[in-house]
Amino acid sequence: MTKQFLASTAVLVAVTAATFGPTPASAQESGDPYAAVDARLATLEGTRSPAELNRILTGGGAVQALVDNESGDVVAAFRATTRTLTPVSPGCTTTSACMTTSAGLPYGLAGSGTRTGSWKKIVRVAAGDRRTSYAASNGAAYNYSAGVSIAWKNPVTVVKVSR
Repeated sequence: MTKQFLASTAVLVAVTAATFGPTPASAQESGDPYAAVDARLATLEGTRSPAELNRILTGGGAVQALVDNESGDVVAAFRATTRTLTPVSPGCTTTSACMTTSAGLPYGLAGSGTRTGSWKKIVRVAAGDRRTSYAASNGAAYNYSAGVSIAWKNPVTVVKVSR
């Protein structure tokens, strides 16, 4: 592998680490949040040529890569196209998308991506640390910038959250 390839790999791996950085312990539903990524990388190890790995790493977008830390070679990589919102338990954090029911029950979603469901009687929402969109069962869509928290005059059933 060339030094230029290794340098670009280091940058991409660093960008990926920033994109898929650690999640607060309260936002993890169970165990190691990287277990599925590690398992997929282990399965892919040695199945792609250096040229294919280079195409993945330099093609743009989010990438997960496994690097042999002794040789510096990338031995596995894949495009990380799936993003997910993970429920925060219990309640909400200052960085999560947050919905609060008329009874005061908070529902928090951490991370980025889209999650569908049926959260009934929502009267307050907060965007958390990034722009967040809420879709209601009546077809209305609400988009709020990071840091915005609003109260709705009447309860709404939220059916989709994206951020």
